[in-house]
Amino acid sequence: MPRFDPTEFGRLLARLTPQELRQVEGLVADARKRAEAVLEIDARADAGGPAASCPRCGTCARTRWGRTRTGAQRWNCSGCGATWSGRSGTPLARVHRPDLVVALARDMIEAPQPMSCRRGGEVLGASRDSIWRWRMAIIGVLTPEADNSLAGIVEADEAHQRESRKGSREWVRHRRDPDNHPAPPRLRWRAYRRRGSSATAPPGGWRAWEKKLLAATDRAGHRAFEAMSDAGHKAISHVLLPVMAPDAVLCTDGFVTYGRIAKDERIPHFALNAGRRTKRTPRSHHINTENALISRFRAFMQPFCGPASKNLAAYGRWHAARNNADRSYLDALRLLLASGHRANTIC
Repeated sequence: MPRFDPTEFGRLLARLTPQELRQVEGLVADARKRAEAVLEIDARADAGGPAASCPRCGTCARTRWGRTRTGAQRWNCSGCGATWSGRSGTPLARVHRPDLVVALARDMIEAPQPMSCRRGGEVLGASRDSIWRWRMAIIGVLTPEADNSLAGIVEADEAHQRESRKGSREWVRHRRDPDNHPAPPRLRWRAYRRRGSSATAPPGGWRAWEKKLLAATDRAGHRAFEAMSDAGHKAISHVLLPVMAPDAVLCTDGFVTYGRIAKDERIPHFALNAGRRTKRTPRSHHINTENALISRFRAFMQPFCGPASKNLAAYGRWHAARNNADRSYLDALRLLLASGHRANTIC
């Protein structure tokens, strides 16, 4: 490849039309994002980074040893001769196309609607099973919102998701060996008709099979979306109080549990029953932002056709990361690189 000449490149840009310049801006923006991902990988092998020393003998004496297919710097140990890069010892260590994982992370965080596994396989040229493993590895390392990150006016409400045992194979095991594998507590959801019909409801009623999530947001764009065991005082306090700043103001839909929590913790609380404010409630205090966040969560979850409940917490954090103003796909990539190597999860 010929060396880049900034002067010649500037002359070429001067001859482009405004429409062509717009196309060039898009190409440069995409190239910049790819370069940022490579820089994140190289940063692990910089001096003082977690991959700065040889992973085999631990010595810091090293020389540059070319680059990987994706452009990341490769190093050679002067002592034992081992070679490594910034993604050695990470979940991306043995992935043949780490650039595709980076592209998938971009789509998961930045796209208006993430691609399905089948569509992602077609676009990226990989197996849909690989796309599924990469996706689960990425959302599995997403962390909750930091402590005291929600400040100012904080809106909170619960979201509901139907319980799912997708992939559990409970009925298959029960029919194969009923003596050692008892029958699951309910039939498959397709055995029940839609809610509101005259068909028999699942044991305990429909509400008994709903999983709870707590959605909280402030006006600065910070989002928290965490799964809870129930909608009780202890569960909500465990999720809501750590992420709220001490001087925050709480706005809810009037659920009695929030009032008790606010009273116990001496938090200013405004209850908007059915979205209506009283004469004492300022116009700036509402729960519209929270309602919109939950509405987007329903639309976000619909294409997945009910993910397994064991993964619900990860899906909630994925939705929060997509709607958080301070997060990007590079944050997810940093968490993935720092999570340590896990065999047979992403390759």
